[in-house]
Amino acid sequence: MIPEQQPALTLRQAWHFVVAAESGTLAEAARRLHMAPSAISTSVAELERAVGSELLVKRRAKGVTLTATGREVLGMARDLLRLADSIAALSREDRSQLRGPLTVGCDITLGPTIIPAMLSDFARQCPGVEVDFVEGFHEDVQERLLAGALDVAFVYNAAVDPALTTVALATAAPHVLLPEHHRLAESATVRLADIAEEPLVLFDSPPLGGRVLQLFQEARAVPTVRHRSRSYATVRSLVAVGRGIAVLYQQKALEAPYAELGVRLRPLSVRGALARPVQVALAAPRSTRPSVRARAWIDVALELFTGDGAADGAPSGGADGAAGAAGAAGAG
Repeated sequence: MIPEQQPALTLRQAWHFVVAAESGTLAEAARRLHMAPSAISTSVAELERAVGSELLVKRRAKGVTLTATGREVLGMARDLLRLADSIAALSREDRSQLRGPLTVGCDITLGPTIIPAMLSDFARQCPGVEVDFVEGFHEDVQERLLAGALDVAFVYNAAVDPALTTVALATAAPHVLLPEHHRLAESATVRLADIAEEPLVLFDSPPLGGRVLQLFQEARAVPTVRHRSRSYATVRSLVAVGRGIAVLYQQKALEAPYAELGVRLRPLSVRGALARPVQVALAAPRSTRPSVRARAWIDVALELFTGDGAADGAPSGGADGAAGAAGAAGAG
């Protein structure tokens, strides 16, 4: 139904409100929007008058907090901005003309190999989009996506919340990380039977930590877990000093920098369902349509990691939405 009177609120007010709510402080919102904090405050106050209710509670030195009405309006304002982006995108074919913020999430183990390449390629194609990225563990990134704090995120396509939709980008195969002077350091491949008695340094973060233990279970081997860590860097360092071996899901192409750390990466020869590589994917909330900036990020990722572009710039309903998984990108 079309309103008979001109709406009292503006897209600019909605934009300033959303950025302020997501930033946590007016000062940070002003930094992201290159405006004065007083201008952000005035814009939010105008929106509050239009709504007829307080949306943000401002506390000195504690930033801003959403009221109950503010939380409801935040979701509506996000939807409004996405629709405005979609309308503008109908006549916008040049990515270089895109403007505005984009918040991207990334599984912390994928960050070192995916984020630098993506930021460089995306900045070249979409110089007007301000990208912030947030790293976190698998479950943390998914929670942020579902809460609306992230537009899109790189995740492992395993144990993904059904409320998220994904598009596959690359694969990460199981490899064994060994000290550089290990007896198997120069082997072409390593079997689980070869390392079953070795102490294990377990990367203890879902979904990969559990998958590693399942590999041993499927091979009817009981690993001796000497150390557990949620840091890839710590796992690599412990292996380098001889505290054990590790099983990681990543690419052999990453062996060069590992050699400098005193470790070697060798393909793990396994059989059965778990022998399949883990897919690296982009995820977005299933319930909302990605903004035009998020769709541009998805397209650039597809071009960079698979050599394909999405038909409509949005994720598919599953891994099959991408043209296969490419092994050109590493994991971790």
